Amino acid sequence: MPFPNRSLRIELGLTAGLATILFEIPAFAHGTAPHGEGDLPHAWHADPLISVPLLASCLLFLRGVYRLRQDLGRFPPGFAPRQIACFALGTALLVIALLSPLEALASTLLSAHMVQHILLIAVAPPLLVLGKPEVAWLWALPAHWRRGMARHGLLRSALAFLSPCARPIPAALIHMAALWVWHSPMLFDAAVASDALHWLEHVLFFGTALLFWRAVIKAHSGREAAAAALIACFITLLQSGLLSALLSFAREALYHAPNTINWGLTALEDQQLAGAIMSLPMCAIYLAAGLIMALRLLTPGVERTRRSPVAPTDALKPSR
Repeated sequence: MPFPNRSLRIELGLTAGLATILFEIPAFAHGTAPHGEGDLPHAWHADPLISVPLLASCLLFLRGVYRLRQDLGRFPPGFAPRQIACFALGTALLVIALLSPLEALASTLLSAHMVQHILLIAVAPPLLVLGKPEVAWLWALPAHWRRGMARHGLLRSALAFLSPCARPIPAALIHMAALWVWHSPMLFDAAVASDALHWLEHVLFFGTALLFWRAVIKAHSGREAAAAALIACFITLLQSGLLSALLSFAREALYHAPNTINWGLTALEDQQLAGAIMSLPMCAIYLAAGLIMALRLLTPGVERTRRSPVAPTDALKPSR
């Protein structure tokens, strides 16, 4: 089904806006490190490795939402304006974390780096999972592509091989390993100094966080799944609390941060502030998720099964 002129103008406008950003603003993984508060408004940047995938995902999402509404006549069960709002907010938080002055400030202050990590690990990923972008992305594809994906043996085999990692406890362990490995002082300092390592750090943090939150949020098929999700939340809460305690109570700075004095902090004070930031909002989010899982586990009633917003067979039908 062809898009109306209005939708086409929106997509072309967004594409032109991104092109303007990419060609007029230098692209650095860290941005331009600010030396004071006056430099922050000028520290916005555009890394094509981040900007292009973000824009592409948004355009696919908008197209999928439009086609869902046009083909079905209404939003399907489980996919409504609330999901669209979650996806939009999650994407906006990714822009703040990766393209705003926060990214540049994170190369100077460990506390700013921690705020960035909280957005990438504990705030944006659950919002994106709740937004169910895979539904819209699937419907954005041509019908014959959808049928081909369903019949692709290699893709189905790969998904079957990786499916054990998408369970709550394995996902939590993988996510925990990524956090501890990248918070080792040597590797952390190397990531701050290297654009390539910094980008890889973000990918692994965000990717394992998506894996973890998807496993937890989707654990609504029964008491066993809810119990596994509760254990996963407890494991993540425990290791996050331990890591924040190490940062807060260390007697010397563990990370190399030479420019903190420009912001009125010693390296140790900056590290202690980072530990406090990690222990309060981040642990609170994991605690809230665990309490929700406990409520699911303790609430009597039938097994919680939710209808998929679009059945796989329906999703493969060609557009009218």
